Amino acid sequence: MSQNYYERLGIPMDADDATIRAGCDAVTARYRADWLNDPGGTVGLSATTRIRELEAVRDVLLDIVQRTEYDRTLGVRIQPLPTSSRRGGANREVWMVVLGGFIGLVVVAIVWMVSARFAEPLMPAAAETNRPAPDFSLSTIDGKILHLNDLRGKIVVVNFWGTWCVPCKEETPALQAAYEQLKGPDVEFVGINLRNQEELGAPGDAAVKSFVDEYGVTYPIVYDSEGDVSRLYQISPIPVSYFLDAQGNIRYVYVGTLTTADVVALVQRLRDTP
Repeated sequence: MSQNYYERLGIPMDADDATIRAGCDAVTARYRADWLNDPGGTVGLSATTRIRELEAVRDVLLDIVQRTEYDRTLGVRIQPLPTSSRRGGANREVWMVVLGGFIGLVVVAIVWMVSARFAEPLMPAAAETNRPAPDFSLSTIDGKILHLNDLRGKIVVVNFWGTWCVPCKEETPALQAAYEQLKGPDVEFVGINLRNQEELGAPGDAAVKSFVDEYGVTYPIVYDSEGDVSRLYQISPIPVSYFLDAQGNIRYVYVGTLTTADVVALVQRLRDTP
């Protein structure tokens, strides 16, 4: 018999939001380790599929309407803890959060030690590589053309996203905050919208512009209207971000939701080790 969503995350059916997130992070960390060890192979591709499935499970359980409907299919509905009592949580849930976080840290630490890729223990769990970034020329939302090669000499953060992507909505404020902190003559950000997966025509354009306005994005946003650039970069789950050095080489790849601290740490690493 296949596992239900709660069993897949290893959490109780009355789990609160913090426990759901911790459970998802713990399970995802194991698949992310597989992806880090084989980013372009069969194991890596399988891992990205599992990560995407787990993120979808998390999003259902974090949405009260979707969770209620899902619980109904299981024949039960356990009300989540009231907001006022969620911070403390039951002892079992607290231990689940601690255990989930610990497992995630252990898995990532093992990957770092085995691969010897990162000297600093606080570096984000990004895959390290060193290969030329495929060039592209894409239209910006204000009708200009952005050429990636024109940004040579700068560290460039390339982020692939879509308006329908819940993790992208969580990540965008962090990217904007990092951009405001890091922007300068040596750093640029480029947000690549998967325009071919948005609604067709004017409604899709409006959705992208509304997203940009809602989150106050000031770094350049371009349209991947035909999906060509996504294929060049072998995009699977989103969000995914590529960190390019000043010579135009991809140095780090991060699959999943970045924090401001993650972005700052990776950019600073490129500044320190050009």
